[in-house]
Amino acid sequence: MSSPLAERVEAGLEAYLAHPEPPEDVAHGQSVAVTLRGGLSTRLSPMHGTGLIERPVTWVALAGFMGTGKSRVGWELSRMLALHFVDTDKLITRVVGKTIPEVFAQEGEGYFRACEQEVVRRVTRLDHAVVSLGGGTFIHETNRRTLLERGPVVVLWASPETVYQRTKHSDRPLLKTPDPLTRIRTLMTEREEHYRQGTLHVHSDGRPAEEIAGEIVERLWDWAEAGAEVEEAELVGAERATD
Repeated sequence: MSSPLAERVEAGLEAYLAHPEPPEDVAHGQSVAVTLRGGLSTRLSPMHGTGLIERPVTWVALAGFMGTGKSRVGWELSRMLALHFVDTDKLITRVVGKTIPEVFAQEGEGYFRACEQEVVRRVTRLDHAVVSLGGGTFIHETNRRTLLERGPVVVLWASPETVYQRTKHSDRPLLKTPDPLTRIRTLMTEREEHYRQGTLHVHSDGRPAEEIAGEIVERLWDWAEAGAEVEEAELVGAERATD
């Protein structure tokens, strides 16, 4: 029997997919740029995400520290692959009806993490999706295991200075400190061992989102092809063992 929170997340996700929320600097209704193998490209409307399109993957998550560009890059990646886009922090705000700082202040971090874990469980059951994760999502073992079992997790990296410049005017709870840059450096060091467990790693310093997303697409093709080669080798080995 599902919990009230699980039911709210389910309903919130359905509403989110029906009315997706792009990053603030992205215009609504943009057409989707689809990158096909061999360097060819075409244009599709945002609702053709389940069409017969050659893609390296049909599901991928973006992880990394706050301010590394997960939302913006994730949106561009979803356009390139013609997949749905889900920002888990924005989904949580829809489910709870409060901003992330309000959830931390009024409900506590424990409640936020419970919402986050339920959201992870639900988005890993999606097909045809690019999922942008909150900065702390991937550092929790249960979330990390669930995500990596579902599909590739691309970790975005940026310098502490870049992260500070991108987040210094935000109201993020973890940066409510007299010295936010030192806080960023400390948190990034603490979380590095967890982020390193991601499938692929891409740096976002000083690069436009479109360029980063393009690199991710190419590296996902390489990752998918390497996996197919391993599966083929294992199948051949199994057949020989039965001869």
